[in-house]
Amino acid sequence: MERFAIIGFGAAGYAALKAIRECGSDAQIDIYSDHDYAPYNPMLTTYYIKGAIPYEAMFPFGSLEDIAAKYDCAIYKNTEVEDLKASPLSITTGDGEARCYDKVLIATGAAPVLLPVGDIPAEKLYTMRTVDDARRLKEAFDSGAIRKILVIGASWVGIKVVEAAWARGIECVMADMAEQIFATSAFEGASIKCEEYLAEEGIDSRFGVKATGGRIGENGRCQVIFSDGSETEVDAIAVCVGIRPAASFADSTIARDKAIIVDNNMKTSAEGVYAAGDVAEGIDMMTGRTRHIGLWANSATQGRCAGLAMAGREEPTEGNILHNITHFLNYNFISFGDKDAEGERRVLVDEGSRYIEILHRDGKLYCINMLGDYELSGAVKNCIIKYFSKGTAELNELELGVIAKSGLPNELIRILGGMVK
Repeated sequence: MERFAIIGFGAAGYAALKAIRECGSDAQIDIYSDHDYAPYNPMLTTYYIKGAIPYEAMFPFGSLEDIAAKYDCAIYKNTEVEDLKASPLSITTGDGEARCYDKVLIATGAAPVLLPVGDIPAEKLYTMRTVDDARRLKEAFDSGAIRKILVIGASWVGIKVVEAAWARGIECVMADMAEQIFATSAFEGASIKCEEYLAEEGIDSRFGVKATGGRIGENGRCQVIFSDGSETEVDAIAVCVGIRPAASFADSTIARDKAIIVDNNMKTSAEGVYAAGDVAEGIDMMTGRTRHIGLWANSATQGRCAGLAMAGREEPTEGNILHNITHFLNYNFISFGDKDAEGERRVLVDEGSRYIEILHRDGKLYCINMLGDYELSGAVKNCIIKYFSKGTAELNELELGVIAKSGLPNELIRILGGMVK
């Protein structure tokens, strides 16, 4: 009987387990998790803090006990993997126990980066990634101890923390070293619109600045100094500056860039070792090169692909594209593709809260920013992915109907239609 291991048990790890069993594999499967929670969706943690969903809604697949019984696996809770050797393929846990395996999936995701803020103590600093992070910040919000918060990092995580605080009437300051909000995915015009909207809603946004100093004042509040000389006084600081793939335990011979590099079957450079989810760097279908795309749905797709391959049924994934669909403070920011790609940029709509800007080259759309058109995001995304995955394919009737009645500018409709015909 084959023996498989899954290190990490989020969307990717669960999807892999499910795929292995649905293939009919009777391999022994050991799962290693560094906590005792069932697989959860990190994207939902800020909704829990806001009070939009109950605690249980963060765990879409049920309890660990139910999962273990349904898929016949051994789950080692609160177990750190200290070392993964590629040859011979083996895992050593924190208690020194070593086990050999035929195939191993690395699905450990990523950890938030926590930067120091002057001399501010750890109890005043918060991150937002795990269930523990969410519970800690929600308890602080619920206690009423936080009347004003500084959010460092104008990313989708940062803006969702701002939203959760804003919904509770907590005063917010948001700061980032970048010159604009959503710096990795937004064109300048879209960023300006988002920043103007946040200002109207009372958010104090500061861009192009770094928190260079901080201390606790006599009143017990955090006094923070920024690189431009400005200051603020808050009760807590949420650090949302990015994530780091959690793969320090993996054999150094496994190829990696910012994350572990995999092919379209989620295979790494080491025989019998796979990686999926936020720890992996998969194929960007726009460029054909590997790229880290940290999305919940992408993690699940990669996990399923890895599980199938481990069970001997390869169904390679086509990859994904960079995309960001963020709803915040009753506003929407939507981006598909690489804003830094080569091509011509054109603003197609700039009317009140609506804004559409595209980057295109040779009749192909390489990036689009949309504000205020959330209901159209699915149709646009499907067109782009369909082109880059299949090259030539006709739109189905639903897609044609949505686009024809969408109110999208004619130039964009022509580009989207031309991409798939």
